[in-house]
Amino acid sequence: MSRKDELRETVWPSDAHTQVKHLVYRHYLQCWMPKILQKFREATIVDAFAGPGVYKDGAPGSSVVIARTFLEHTYRSRFGVLNLVCLEERADRVEELRRQLDKLPRDPRLRIRIQSPGAFADEQPRLTAIAHGPDQQRPVLWIVDPFDLKSIPYELVRACAMRPRDEVLVTLFTEELHRFCEKASYDQTMNRYFGGHEWADAVPVRGASSRTRAFADAYGRALSRSRLLSGHFAVRVHNRAARYHLVLGTHHEAGLKCWNPVKWKLDAYTGEGASAASVGQPDLFGEAYVGPLEKYLRGLAGRELSWTELAATATKMGHLEKHLRHALTQLAEEGVAIRTHPVAASTMWPTGSRVRFYDSLDGETEL
Repeated sequence: MSRKDELRETVWPSDAHTQVKHLVYRHYLQCWMPKILQKFREATIVDAFAGPGVYKDGAPGSSVVIARTFLEHTYRSRFGVLNLVCLEERADRVEELRRQLDKLPRDPRLRIRIQSPGAFADEQPRLTAIAHGPDQQRPVLWIVDPFDLKSIPYELVRACAMRPRDEVLVTLFTEELHRFCEKASYDQTMNRYFGGHEWADAVPVRGASSRTRAFADAYGRALSRSRLLSGHFAVRVHNRAARYHLVLGTHHEAGLKCWNPVKWKLDAYTGEGASAASVGQPDLFGEAYVGPLEKYLRGLAGRELSWTELAATATKMGHLEKHLRHALTQLAEEGVAIRTHPVAASTMWPTGSRVRFYDSLDGETEL
């Protein structure tokens, strides 16, 4: 039986890249839940393509992964209410999803609302009303993981993130985009998927790995057009190019501060992506690749910036503060980055410091 035929069944076998995807979900939710549910009395996660809740080999589906992450969280006793809203198009899968979620322990603060069978494109406005309830400021995280790219035109994704505390985590089918983007008849589909022409910048890029990454970057630019911050992570099969990218769209830097550690935990060298074979492996040399960040810092010659400013940019570039400190130390050893405040400190780059940057030729004496 082909994979396409398997996916027509009520329940189908899991695969390695799905497990990597769910690992990303769990790690992100481990951070998102305490940040949100200890601050707000109520929040919502919408699993927009919930599926049957289980695979043939017994692995849990996304809705079960979300619920278990809540129920098993170290800080659960401090949490407010989490509404888990699940939508699935097929009635047979809705029934199986209900059976799987009914097996979980009960907690009055976890309110699971399984919807009647329906297509996300038709139900999204109603789900928005359910997710927010009477409070338009309620935080809502949308998990948008369809079977195909045609199910989530950009306008539908944008509608999920309209309110100030909405976030969306999208499965972006970058492998399909790479394979089909040069077909003459595909322009309309691409424009609909990106909500614009950002995708065209990726088409001239050569090589599967580079082009799939370029498509993920292009989707990030589409999200920025909607005033969203974004980050992405490649889910690979073995060590080949990305099967797809998981893309986060958020209104707040705090969202990236949960997202970035997930990337670097699963890919310690580049923070860009992993397969089941490579996920979580330590870097051979014990150092992350900070080339783009270092290039940005070198471009600051002649300026002095605060730690807050530098850290905010590093976060938007997908890095952690430890990467910023590492890059600054490298530049300091060359004499092109100098801490101007405080004069004395127990660490080289304390929070609250200010850093002045110089061109690598500054200070040289002509002979």
